[in-house]
Amino acid sequence: MYDEVFIFREIYRFQRSSQEKTVIIDCLLLLEKAEVPEWIDGFSVRIVEVSSVVMKKLSGMQSTESIEAIALMRMPTSFSDIDSEEKEVNCKTWFPSLHRVLVLDGVQDPGNLGTLLRSAMAFGWNGAFLLPGCCDPFNEKALRASRGASFQLRIVSGTWNHLESLKNEFQIKMLAGHPGTDEKLKPVSHLSQKLADSFADVPLSLVLGSEGSGLSEKSRRLCELVSIPMAGEFESLNVSVAGGIFLYVLQPKNHKSLM
Repeated sequence: MYDEVFIFREIYRFQRSSQEKTVIIDCLLLLEKAEVPEWIDGFSVRIVEVSSVVMKKLSGMQSTESIEAIALMRMPTSFSDIDSEEKEVNCKTWFPSLHRVLVLDGVQDPGNLGTLLRSAMAFGWNGAFLLPGCCDPFNEKALRASRGASFQLRIVSGTWNHLESLKNEFQIKMLAGHPGTDEKLKPVSHLSQKLADSFADVPLSLVLGSEGSGLSEKSRRLCELVSIPMAGEFESLNVSVAGGIFLYVLQPKNHKSLM
């Protein structure tokens, strides 16, 4: 099964199981002679057959062997881009419910950002908040890495002021992933099941920093720092790898059936 078709199928399954329809596909460009996918019946979509030459041009890929379809989609209604000048905000419109939210602080690599969104979706987190400096979650590489999660997970792009409004509204406990190797100004806790259990009934945010410079000064100052215990002399993990571990261990307790 081709990746693009898999992504569309995931979006369709989510749409069918969700009361809210967040995705609208205006047109599906289908490679000539390819079969019309079954999932398309769930959408009212115009289908246009195109040649491999056109598909290659539109996709920007060197080879179209792995590309069967391209969808022209509107921005999902689950995405909120908050104006940086907007001070009076209604946080409750961003997330229908909020118990776990992933916060990305300047994550610029689209592959890492997409993978983190996919992990957050897989482990039952309610949404993601993107602080300034993050890449576009609808960047081509981010979309591929998220495998459709960008169209399913609630995503808000805003400033620290907006995040603090969210924190105050829902009384969120703020944790931040940190290597823990050079922090001298404040204590760093080790990630453990005991620590996760202590936050089981507490609204929680997990802040992850950029690949190069890590957490911003404000994140380090405002959040409780948590590190992943590691053997040997490794100082840190790739942000998407570390994030996956944090998201799994700190996931909502009703999603821990596999633990």
